[in-house]
Amino acid sequence: MFRTRNLIAAACLAGAALPAVAQNLHVNDAAYVGIARCQGLIDSNDLQPQVDPTGINRFMDLQKAGRTSNVLDRADARRTDALRSAATANPDQKASLIAERDGVCAHWADIGANAPHSSLTGGN
Repeated sequence: MFRTRNLIAAACLAGAALPAVAQNLHVNDAAYVGIARCQGLIDSNDLQPQVDPTGINRFMDLQKAGRTSNVLDRADARRTDALRSAATANPDQKASLIAERDGVCAHWADIGANAPHSSLTGGN
């Protein structure tokens, strides 16, 4: 996961075309489950200011194909845990969750937001 995250961060910093990265990127199951945490943090109404969840939701939809039900269930549990953490966090914990959301999670959301429509429909 760290290698993939570093690749994406380097691509963002270098000004590489995110649509090309999104179209060719396929994260492994462990990374998919981890990124589901980002989806929960971005979707949370308890972390202010809220951010648009469209990008992360597109990314997760793009990456969903071919996942087993076990992986999808683990990802859903991880997303739910992140929502619960945000809802019950004290101010210091919320600040930490916001930093995570606005840091590494923003990279995944940016990739999804910039993914070409054809990559979401199998290229047709």
